[in-house]
Amino acid sequence: MANFYSRLSYSFGNEDWKTELDALKIKSNDRVVCITASGDRPLHLLLSDLKELVSVDANPFQNHLFELKKAAMLGLEHEDYLSFVGAKQHAVRMQLFHKISAYLPDESIRFWKKRKKMIERGVIYQGVTEKWCKRMGLILRTVRGDKIHRLFSFDDLEEQKAFVKKHWDSPLWISSINFALHPLLTRLFFKDPGLYENLGPSMHAATYVRERLNQCLEKSLAKTNAFVSLILKGKVAEEAFPPCLTEDGTAMIKKRLGKVTVETKNIISFLESSPQNSFDAFSISDVASYLNVEGFERLLAAMIKCARPGARFCMRQFLSSHRIPNQYASYFNRDYALEEKLENEDRTFVYRFMTGTINNTKRDK
Repeated sequence: MANFYSRLSYSFGNEDWKTELDALKIKSNDRVVCITASGDRPLHLLLSDLKELVSVDANPFQNHLFELKKAAMLGLEHEDYLSFVGAKQHAVRMQLFHKISAYLPDESIRFWKKRKKMIERGVIYQGVTEKWCKRMGLILRTVRGDKIHRLFSFDDLEEQKAFVKKHWDSPLWISSINFALHPLLTRLFFKDPGLYENLGPSMHAATYVRERLNQCLEKSLAKTNAFVSLILKGKVAEEAFPPCLTEDGTAMIKKRLGKVTVETKNIISFLESSPQNSFDAFSISDVASYLNVEGFERLLAAMIKCARPGARFCMRQFLSSHRIPNQYASYFNRDYALEEKLENEDRTFVYRFMTGTINNTKRDK
């Protein structure tokens, strides 16, 4: 676990911003807490007007990345911003880094000066996850490049669905996914405690991901889906850019960056040390995959303590299968219909949802 918190694990957002905002229904007077991760999730939460956003991550690498993205958005014109972060080509990114240094905390300046190669290569593809996607994407395109090329050529969803049904889920594809997500390989490369330590007893990772991908390809075009593009091509084309990379999206986000506070702390410790009635919305994402049962229950208790009346929450799970235990079930009013809707619509297709409101009236008695 120590190594996990001393590296850049994620550099491009792997959550669907649309479903996150649909789950949280953020209001203008809300105080929101979220996990930083790649920095894209807090940026996308700023598409909603809010009072304050507290972005928390135990890994300082992730928070320094978020600070860098914020600074680039504030200090550069849109085209230079895209070039700097790596969404477009640029030969002199370090020159742009010096230009945005005025918007960076001193600690982040020192951090990134020691990691110039990451900046020179474009930071959005420098995370461990993104490097794995690039390597696996190269292998997958080698073994079935024609089919991947065709998949990304469709402009009509019905045509794509017909292609997927007839040509996509072949024995070669099943073997390729089984290889790419084999536990021995992913444990060796990722060293990510969130992948297998809390894996549900009946879940086979490769089968789960393959089936969910097939379902996703029946609902959204591959060419406009950033996550599908990342895992199959190793990069994201402009037509699949999320709002934190589009001109309109960055213009909206930029106006609200002053409402963000960044905390380098474990989310459980942070919430446990926060006052009662602190937050109106909890964007907790896939923290559950990194927690054992005891840690998950501590997280739930801390959320109950910090929730304002009727606070909304959104928790995603990838390969873990945590359930809310009986002693906390009455506090969490889950919206099962919304959970099903979000899972069906989510374009980052690997997640399952827990979402709803927190009833803390019993807590206050």
